[in-house]
Amino acid sequence: MRNETDQVEIEQVPVFKASEQDIEQFLKDLFGYCVRLHNHIKGYDSLGFPNELAVELFTYLVKNSNEPQYNLMRTITLARGSIEDGGAESDASKKIVAEVFSEIERLKFYVNKLKAMTYEDLSIRAIAEFHYMDGLTVNEITDELIALEILHEYSRDEKKDSLLYSHRKQISKYVSSFKDYDAQTDLLIHDDEV
Repeated sequence: MRNETDQVEIEQVPVFKASEQDIEQFLKDLFGYCVRLHNHIKGYDSLGFPNELAVELFTYLVKNSNEPQYNLMRTITLARGSIEDGGAESDASKKIVAEVFSEIERLKFYVNKLKAMTYEDLSIRAIAEFHYMDGLTVNEITDELIALEILHEYSRDEKKDSLLYSHRKQISKYVSSFKDYDAQTDLLIHDDEV
């Protein structure tokens, strides 16, 4: 059983072994890896999000996020379609498959950054990301996390120092990384808001 303060453990990014598998199978395996990575690092089900909302968030991220796993999922979908249309040896297929391998390197770098975090950090980051996509500011996100008792407003030691500034600084850091990963600037729009 994992502890919230444990470092994040993530399976290795799949490696293509031409002697053992064809490119179509590798792309399928890599796509599955990206889905598992999403489930592992976002953890919407373990955070208590209703299944419908978790599916909505996943769909939104696949369409709009520039995080490596979602970029790769979109590129793999194009590559698989290109292979089906023109065969694995067509110029278009070769070009898009080369793009997949380029994006794998970006994914490996990202996975290594995630491994430096704790599971608690991942949970806080996922909740902050949800609130960011819903239009909240850094201060509003921090206040919400404190209200939910995910973050403590004061230190637990004798001094009882305010942690608000530190939390806002951390949430600001997360939000700036979310902005780096926006493929589009649209926020989540719920059906009841339309």
